[in-house]
Amino acid sequence: MGRENFFVKTEESLNSESHIKKTGLEISTQNYERAAKTLGIIVEQISELSIPEKIIQDWKILFASIRIVDHKIDHIVEIEKRQRFIQEISSFLKRNVVDFSNDKDLERAMSNIEILSANLKDGQKEIFYDLLLDILKITEKIKVEEDPEKLVDLTRLEGQITSRIFILFLPEEFKLSNKYNKLIHALTRLGRVGNSFDSFVDLPLDYANKQIRVRPNVLNRMLFFGAVLSDGLSIIKDTGLFRDLIKDFFMEVKATIKGNSEK
Repeated sequence: MGRENFFVKTEESLNSESHIKKTGLEISTQNYERAAKTLGIIVEQISELSIPEKIIQDWKILFASIRIVDHKIDHIVEIEKRQRFIQEISSFLKRNVVDFSNDKDLERAMSNIEILSANLKDGQKEIFYDLLLDILKITEKIKVEEDPEKLVDLTRLEGQITSRIFILFLPEEFKLSNKYNKLIHALTRLGRVGNSFDSFVDLPLDYANKQIRVRPNVLNRMLFFGAVLSDGLSIIKDTGLFRDLIKDFFMEVKATIKGNSEK
């Protein structure tokens, strides 16, 4: 199947309502796709510029593709097997040829990442792949980290880097805006907030599924909640974002967590 067909198939799957009973992956992926719309609203609110619908669609595809890879990693408990899988993904991101044909979801996700990168300028394309590689490295560190405070830091960093990936797709007019720095500040902290809030709520399930090593006691969970408050208040203070938008963002995160809990 050609790359364009993969992309079209993914876009069709985003809009399809033909499956009455959906898997946890499908539910969480759909929630991430809705989060792309909320992210677009936030970007417009801060920048006072209109974001093209094409960017929103690209973000949906990117959210879905990242979610598929994350889902695969989450379900590999054996460390050596997980590391081999991450090495395969890393090799692909380093532009090596890797065969994912035995896993159609993963093959489609990798193909879509490659297609999306073609929309970026050469310098941005390299940054795009480097940031994805950084996320993979941090994800593996999160899996084996035993210090709660370091886990919080890694979780926030993962969210921050993920946000930077989405920023790459913004049109040039956004980058020339005098509000661009404020936009970067807000989006990177939104990424931190989303990841921290996700971990605050989902820590018991992640621990039960052996996806992390930090125990989900009250103290450890409150470390994540403290990070949510710190970064969330920073967003409101520095950007003047409407609280309704922040609320919408949290609702999307909560919906995503619910989907993840059913995976």
